Amino acid sequence: MRNECAWHLGWIVIICCGQLVAGQGSAEEVARRNQMSRVADLLQKYSAMLTNTPRYTLFGTKDQFLTDLPAQTGDQIGYLLKIIAERSLSETEALASPSLDTIGGIGENTKCFIQIRAVQTAFNQQGLGGSNYGGTGSYGTSNSSYGSNSQYGGSQQGGTGQYGTGSQSGTGSQYGTGTQTGTGSQYGTGSQPGTGGQYGTGSQYGTSGQYGAGTQTGQFGGKTLFANNARVERVEQTSNGYLYVLDRALAVAKYKSLEDLMTSEESTNLEQFNNQLFSRLPGPDHTKYRNKKGKYTFFIPSDTAFRDLGTKFEQMLNDPMQKEQLYKLVKAHVHSDTDKVFFKAAMLNGESYTSDNPDMQIVVSVVPSSTAGGEPDVYVSSGHVRGKIIQGDIALLNGVAHIVDQVLSYPTLTVDRILQRDFSRFYELIQYAPSDVRQALQRDPMQGGAQTVTVLAPTNEFFNSIPADQMQQLRGNTSALEQMFRLHVITSNEPIFTSYDRSVFQRGTAYQTMANQAVTAEVNELPNPNGDGPTVREVTIYRQNDRSKSVVIATELADSRGNNGVVHGVRGTLVTTLRGGSILSTLRASGQFSQFIRGIEASMLQSTLENPTGKMTLFAPTDAAIQRYGMAPWNDLVTKATRREEESYALLRQIVMRHLIDRDEIRSSSLEDGARLTRRSEGGITLTVERRTGTLFVEALLRDERVNARVERETPAGNGVVLQISDVLISRQDPKKGFTSASSALRLAWMGPALAALLHLV
Repeated sequence: MRNECAWHLGWIVIICCGQLVAGQGSAEEVARRNQMSRVADLLQKYSAMLTNTPRYTLFGTKDQFLTDLPAQTGDQIGYLLKIIAERSLSETEALASPSLDTIGGIGENTKCFIQIRAVQTAFNQQGLGGSNYGGTGSYGTSNSSYGSNSQYGGSQQGGTGQYGTGSQSGTGSQYGTGTQTGTGSQYGTGSQPGTGGQYGTGSQYGTSGQYGAGTQTGQFGGKTLFANNARVERVEQTSNGYLYVLDRALAVAKYKSLEDLMTSEESTNLEQFNNQLFSRLPGPDHTKYRNKKGKYTFFIPSDTAFRDLGTKFEQMLNDPMQKEQLYKLVKAHVHSDTDKVFFKAAMLNGESYTSDNPDMQIVVSVVPSSTAGGEPDVYVSSGHVRGKIIQGDIALLNGVAHIVDQVLSYPTLTVDRILQRDFSRFYELIQYAPSDVRQALQRDPMQGGAQTVTVLAPTNEFFNSIPADQMQQLRGNTSALEQMFRLHVITSNEPIFTSYDRSVFQRGTAYQTMANQAVTAEVNELPNPNGDGPTVREVTIYRQNDRSKSVVIATELADSRGNNGVVHGVRGTLVTTLRGGSILSTLRASGQFSQFIRGIEASMLQSTLENPTGKMTLFAPTDAAIQRYGMAPWNDLVTKATRREEESYALLRQIVMRHLIDRDEIRSSSLEDGARLTRRSEGGITLTVERRTGTLFVEALLRDERVNARVERETPAGNGVVLQISDVLISRQDPKKGFTSASSALRLAWMGPALAALLHLV
């Protein structure tokens, strides 16, 4: 018999459906086992309903993420809703679904919908809880152009093309206290729920709940699952359904539509967008955006975003002849779809959505947090005008709204202001720039002047890698600073973008800088790191006639348009005398290599990587790469090496050193497509580097096994270069020396403690 009901219990959503075989205990028991006591209390309250429900899917949040919610919240909104779905959703089904799969329908009296998104873990945005991301790129082709229809008050607009870095799930997502894979957390026959986190027969993560080889909690077969705004840490089977364990409370719909949100008493910072723009849309558009059956993602500028719009904007508002341009401006902030919306937590670097203004693409850029453990900053741009999401995931019955700090597609900031906002370390040095450079960066286009500027701004990450004493010396080196500013500012009749515009960097083309020297662009079309989608345009800038000095545009910080030019973040400088910090300080400044740094420190190799006279290449696996291999065995190895246990110390030191080549800097620019070079690493193994379709790959020959990794990013350092790689160079034979992958440990634990102990001796 079909049960046409669904409950939202505060932070639980229950989806009722047909019959399911008996599983791993009641929903309440499973919730308590997963440190979800508040959820379990609510399930206990509704146990009678659940007992009579043949099938259901639950989405619940762990206690540790509910500390800011009042205890009675669940009871206050534990009301019946219209049915959301009529099937239970296993992890296998969620992973097999398209990138976005709406399993919750919108209907009368429904207060939320659940949308599952499975994204490739390796290429996701920076992880929640301070975990980091790899990947590089920028979308589009050089032919992208938006023509004359995309001009607002003479300011021509295009799309944008930033592409960010990849991702991994955050740390702290193991199986909870005492339940990590390993001693005390076997899933063997006869183990019982309870102390130590042991699960009985059938609760090992089998067909529907298996984490892919070597992955962690929060990663499923190399993918990360999101339910609305929350990351799924794990999927547990219950006696008659599934429980999705979430890392935060679900965003639930409090407003019927965007109009309800903007006119609510709680919304005090959206009046300008509502009064000046949204309210001026014609009636059919208002009707469309109120449609409860639609799926809309809105990016709404805050009131402060309207402060600097200027007289041209006022003229457009009051000119009946510019109504169409006004409508296009509003629609550049909206993405409409039939079955999906985009929550901030699950946005991917570089993904783009067609806005309701057909001339504009909305492109996402995710920038790693500048603070340890912080969440990444998420930016969206439309018409190359980039705004930061300052409040995200406001759920509506027909979609989701995000508040941004800029009016998209309408450039209002000067390049100088963009530098101040996004490149603070570079901006600190502006006072040392020549006066003509400062004037070009600050020039108000309303004051005349034909030329625009394209600025190649060294990233905060680059300057953070430079020790404080060296930065102090740099401030006193006025000639080097003047050369940097002049070489990093290109002057032209129109700004030059990486993609999504008619004016983009072209391979082999020379561009004149304010140093009266030209720089040349190298453009590579790379596969899209997010899987499907257009190719990625990666742009490298060289000093003309000197290919040894180059900078790569950091695509997550590219194409930020101002009203007098555009800013691109670059990793490094074109000035020979200005180099970054050591390889080790470059790793620390990135924030993406905390696990590998632990290995370096436990191996006592800090001084090697800090040697100021060195010339090295380090293939550095990201935290994501190590997590994909297995955090439990990595932690075990590092801990034992730190205690100077001889075998573990020697093994870890060898693993770290196999990633290092001394007395040689290997760069993408040094190889043509199809070319290969072979080097001996400091760990005594052969590394082969090959460039294929613009991307470097490294292959390590480990005994009779070849281990491969993709180079995701190239970052220059003062004593060499860091090549960020997608996988750690560890072979399947390394476990014979005591280093076991997470998947192997899980299989051994499942076989039973005695057999596991026996096999570890082989």
